[in-house]
Amino acid sequence: MKLTKYEKSILTAFKNKEFEIIPTTKKIRATYKAAAEATLLKDKSITIRLNSMDLDKIRELAVHSGKKYQTYIGEILHEHIHGRRRAA
Repeated sequence: MKLTKYEKSILTAFKNKEFEIIPTTKKIRATYKAAAEATLLKDKSITIRLNSMDLDKIRELAVHSGKKYQTYIGEILHEHIHGRRRAA
């Protein structure tokens, strides 16, 4: 397996024991667990109007990514809001 330069630097740091193990308490684990669950929680439904050509393109892109188009739209919005996707 070929590693990137970044992956090699992580492996080297690990081998040199440059990582610090941070002990966790039940309270900290519970906080992380709650944050993870909240991230995955989808508790709101919305209705939007879209141009039919845009919706057709979204459906096409969703098929290519192997997802349902509603899931694909949600992922696009989530990535855009959290800065992982740039506006077109």
